[in-house]
Amino acid sequence: MADVNFKVFYSFCLFLWVLGIARGNSIYNKATVYMKNGKASLQMGVADPKGAAYGYFKDGLQTSGWGILDIKAGYGQNVTSEEFMFAAGYIEAALTFKHIHNHFINVNEGFILPGRENKTLEKLKTFMYSQDKWTRKMISSMGGKDPYWRHVSYVQAQFDGLVQGYIDNAKAGQKLDDVKYAMLLLNGVGDLIDLLAGWQPADFWSMTSEEMNSYFISHSHCSALVKVMGAYENIFMSHSSWFLYSATNRIYKHYDFNLPDTAAKQMSFSSYPGFLESLDDFYLLSSKLVMLQTTTVIFNTSLYQYIVPESLLAWQRVRVANMMAHSGAEWAQAFKQYNSGTYNNQYMIVDLKKVHLNEAIDDGALWVIEQIPTLVEAGDQTAILRAGYWPSYNVPFYEKIYNMSDYAKAVEKFGDMYSYQLAPRAKIFRRDQGSVKDLKSMKHIMRYNDYQHDPYAGGDPCGAICCRGDLNAKNPRPSGCYDTKVADYNMAMSRTASIINGPTLGTGLKPFSWVGGFNKTVHVGLPQKYNFPFIETKPSL
Repeated sequence: MADVNFKVFYSFCLFLWVLGIARGNSIYNKATVYMKNGKASLQMGVADPKGAAYGYFKDGLQTSGWGILDIKAGYGQNVTSEEFMFAAGYIEAALTFKHIHNHFINVNEGFILPGRENKTLEKLKTFMYSQDKWTRKMISSMGGKDPYWRHVSYVQAQFDGLVQGYIDNAKAGQKLDDVKYAMLLLNGVGDLIDLLAGWQPADFWSMTSEEMNSYFISHSHCSALVKVMGAYENIFMSHSSWFLYSATNRIYKHYDFNLPDTAAKQMSFSSYPGFLESLDDFYLLSSKLVMLQTTTVIFNTSLYQYIVPESLLAWQRVRVANMMAHSGAEWAQAFKQYNSGTYNNQYMIVDLKKVHLNEAIDDGALWVIEQIPTLVEAGDQTAILRAGYWPSYNVPFYEKIYNMSDYAKAVEKFGDMYSYQLAPRAKIFRRDQGSVKDLKSMKHIMRYNDYQHDPYAGGDPCGAICCRGDLNAKNPRPSGCYDTKVADYNMAMSRTASIINGPTLGTGLKPFSWVGGFNKTVHVGLPQKYNFPFIETKPSL
């Protein structure tokens, strides 16, 4: 009997020890924000549904590769929609300010500042503040009568809460000189790709093929795949991000905002500290829409003359479209308004309400939207999806967008890297998508990199679905594909995803580490080595 009691006691102690280790490796924080007279009052350590907003943050960056943030707002305290959205932004900053600080340093020093002329940086600040001023003016004049601008006001209120939450809660050593401008830059970092390129345009047609390919890869952003099984037994949605490895401070976010007249009160998405959007993009919405995105490059730099601050940035229009749209067609209609011509992308909207497993896929199941300055083109591409798959790899689908962006000219001078049909990833997706049978095989194709043996890669570590720029023999750089997010039909319906952070291991590739040749590259607060597994995440509130 004594032996049995000892075993029970030992097992209990072991359980407590393991639990302590697990919780010690991931920091759990919770908080509630109450609003009074337009001001936020924060209570840490308490998750009170009666507050204007409450939430949890699990800081797992060093252990799993991801922080997980859950925020719920608008279900408790009787306040206006703008007030509880302010509270939602405030609580996010209060829970994640350390990571916001680190991520801003990494993005600012790794992407925004390098190679920029002083006049370019001055133009950037003027543009961002002018755009912010114009947006607020439009909200003031239109927000009370126009549903579109009312939704813009919700996003703006959340942004203002984020700024104030950081100002009030950031600790010594983690302060920023101009918090509002830092948040404008972080949320607009995708838009900055085109703003900065427009003010310091590259001379593409004087480049060598090697220089052109290097530019294209460094300015491309992501691979995506939507795959249906042969008898419609399942549908898979997936996305792998490409950017600087310095940007791998990742937070997966679950928002639940009780906003009126809104198609999607809940959204789950891959994101970053200080971002109120995905950037990647990968969204699972309670409207049963899934949104994916990959970036396209503007080779026709004359288009940049049409970018003006009197417009809504892409991240703002994405948030509004995600909230308002019940369908892909509605999403396209919302997104194309007030086109800034910045962060020019291909967006894929999968409407799971149109997918009937083992039966049919209705028209409207896949809408594809593409943007360049002066033009947003959209259409129902369900017919292509029914044939098996829709791939996306930084080359425009729509002929007019393709030609106006000068992709055809790039193919003529530099080859098939810029061809919609014959780009390396187009060929790999076409060849390998048929091997996708389940979640495991979908993960495999989205992490695929066998550049040393795959004839379609041409020996280029970025001639793959998941690029490893650090392995380039001539010009290694810490950039490329650094994550993957995957969901099937049932997972997406419950806003559940399987996610991984870090450059791919591909076929026999070594894990990326900052130790060694890339140690001097700014990477504040990031893991030293990336060898994380996939983890599953779903809303907890």
